[in-house]
Amino acid sequence: MNIFRFINSKDIREYLRELQHQFTVPEAAFLIYMSRTVPLKEKFDAWQEIINTMPDCSLEERPNMKALPSFHQFLKDYMALQKKMLAGFYQQEKAVYTIEFYEKELGKKDWVDLGLYFPDYQTAVSNLTENWLEDDVEKIRITKHYFADGAAKQEKELWIETDRQLNVLSLGEKDCLSDSEIDTAITFEGMWFPFPTPFHRGDILVNQRNPESPIVLQDISVWGQEELLRNRFSEDDPFVKNAEKRLERCQRYGDTSDMNYCAYYLSADRTGEYHLCSEVFWSYLDLERYEKPLEGEAKILSVAAGGIQPDRQKRADIELVCNAVRLFIQEEQCRKLRKWMEEIYTKESLEALGMVKKCMGDKRYEDGERNI
Repeated sequence: MNIFRFINSKDIREYLRELQHQFTVPEAAFLIYMSRTVPLKEKFDAWQEIINTMPDCSLEERPNMKALPSFHQFLKDYMALQKKMLAGFYQQEKAVYTIEFYEKELGKKDWVDLGLYFPDYQTAVSNLTENWLEDDVEKIRITKHYFADGAAKQEKELWIETDRQLNVLSLGEKDCLSDSEIDTAITFEGMWFPFPTPFHRGDILVNQRNPESPIVLQDISVWGQEELLRNRFSEDDPFVKNAEKRLERCQRYGDTSDMNYCAYYLSADRTGEYHLCSEVFWSYLDLERYEKPLEGEAKILSVAAGGIQPDRQKRADIELVCNAVRLFIQEEQCRKLRKWMEEIYTKESLEALGMVKKCMGDKRYEDGERNI
C-alpha cells in the first residue's frame, strides 16, 4: 500500500520515500488519519487494507488513549463510529444546517460563516453549488445543529469538512457521542510518532496550514541528542543534555500536541514595526521548504537563519545578526514611508525637498530610483 500519498508535506513524503521507510501498523494508520486532503472514503479503504494485509499489534494505555489490545479491532471500531456519525449527519430530523467557507485569500486563517440556515443537507448543498461556490473557496464546513421540542438551540452538533468537489475529508461532533465513543473518536490524538524529516536548523520553511508565512527552523521535538549536536547545538546546553529523557517521555506519554517544532517568525506590533520572535508550533508533519524569494520584512529571516545554521564557518556572529535585523527593519520602514509620501504629496512638493529627480525624463527616475 502507498502510505506516502497520505503524508501532508511533500518534502517529508519524498524524504521517507527515498529512505524506503518501513511503517509500522500504528504509524501507517496514523498518517492516514492525519491527511488533510485524502477523502474519508479513501481513508476507510486504506485502513481496511491495513487490516487485510498487515499484522495485528497492540498499544499500551497512554494518558490520552485507552489501551488497544488489537489495533485491527480499533480500526474496525473507529471506522464504524465514523460511518455512524456520517449517517446521523445526513439523516432528516429536527435540525438546521449552516455553511462555512475556508478561502485561499492571502492571510486568511479562519472560517467564514455564510450566515444562512437550511432545513436539510440537500437544500444546503444545492444552494451552495448554485450560488456560493467561488474559485477562492478551498474547503467547506457544513454543520448540523439539533433543536429540542421547545425550539431552543441545543449544544449538539455534527459537521463535515469537504473539498470543493464536496468529498468528505473529516467529521466532527459536539455532545453527540457517549463516553466510550469519545474514547474511540480521540484515540489517534493520543498517539505520538518520531518520523524522520529532511530539515535542519536554520532552514527557511513554511507550515502548510499557513503557507504565506515563512519561518526559520530552530529545532523539532523528535530530535534526539545526536541530531541536536549535528545541528550544532552546544553539548553543554541543558536542552541537549535532556534530549533523550524528553524523547523517552514522549514515547510513553506524548500525544499529537507534542509533535511540534520551535521556529523564528516575524510579528508586527501596533505601530506596524516588525520583530523577530520565537515560538513552539504544531505540527512538524506539516513543514515544507519555503520556495519563494524572501521580500520586504521577510528578508530578516535570512539573517536569522545565517545566525543559527549548522555550518559554524558560515554562521554569522550574534552581534552582526542583531544589527543586520535592525537594519532590514529600518530599511523597510523607510521604503514604506517613502511610498506613502509619494502617494499623498505632489511631485513638485517632493522635488522642492530634493526627494525626487527634478528631471522627470531622467531614466533613473523612470526606473524607480529615488534620492532622499
